[in-house]
Amino acid sequence: MKFLKVFIIACFLSSCQNIEEVKKPDNLISEDKMVEVLTELNLLNSAKNYNKRILEETGLQPDTYLYSKYKIDSLQLAESTTYYAKKYDKFDGIYQKVKQNLEGMKAKLEVIREEEQRIEDSIRLLDTKDTLNIDSLKIPEAILIDSLGLQPQSEDINY
Repeated sequence: MKFLKVFIIACFLSSCQNIEEVKKPDNLISEDKMVEVLTELNLLNSAKNYNKRILEETGLQPDTYLYSKYKIDSLQLAESTTYYAKKYDKFDGIYQKVKQNLEGMKAKLEVIREEEQRIEDSIRLLDTKDTLNIDSLKIPEAILIDSLGLQPQSEDINY
């Protein structure tokens, strides 16, 4: 019985030893460029999922755009992704940088949204006030007439 357990464990462990080493592709995308590509790819996928109709109306092909922007092709991206995926420590580092990039972009976007909201609130506040209503200003009519360069209608107004 003991022999059977040891045999099963040995078979299991030996089957795990046959991990194929991935060779480095000739056209490997550098880690820094891979961070940029994957950041852009995440943004494009989010845009595609958010409102696909806008992408279709503009005629933008996300994959074609990505490949031409970074001067890569689909095979190069696939081989580089496979290579880095087998090198867990490198792949994890790349994705941590991608995550930082996306979080930084999100923070900047939130600042812009807050500023836009502040401006909209200010405009809305101004719209609710009637700044041209003379009665709301409670300025004596004699002063208004005089400031316009007109003579007061009544002689009993003292300045």
